[in-house]
Amino acid sequence: FCLAGLAGYQVVWGVAPALHSPLMAVTNAISGMTALGGMLLLAHGSSESTGIIPDSPEHWMGAIATTLSFVNIAGGFLVSGKMLDLFRRPDDPKEFFQFYGIPVAVIFAGL
Repeated sequence: FCLAGLAGYQVVWGVAPALHSPLMAVTNAISGMTALGGMLLLAHGSSESTGIIPDSPEHWMGAIATTLSFVNIAGGFLVSGKMLDLFRRPDDPKEFFQFYGIPVAVIFAGL
């Protein structure tokens, strides 16, 4: 674990600033695989469980992995967006990212 942390530190700080957005895309893909693995852990043995609260160590590990992965993915998209904003020209059209929340609100309203 320590060796992976040191290798990751060297990789991230050794990358040229122009390559940070592709690097973030790769880390988002890795976090997506971790999130998928966490969701598979949550689904494993879910027929025995009737509640929404995890009740076994496997379910807790899946819930923690899924939560941390999605936090990492969201942070990666925010950092990538800020990096891409550095290349924005003043005459570029305005983007309306707040409208992406409408489908999420509709889904949560249906639950």
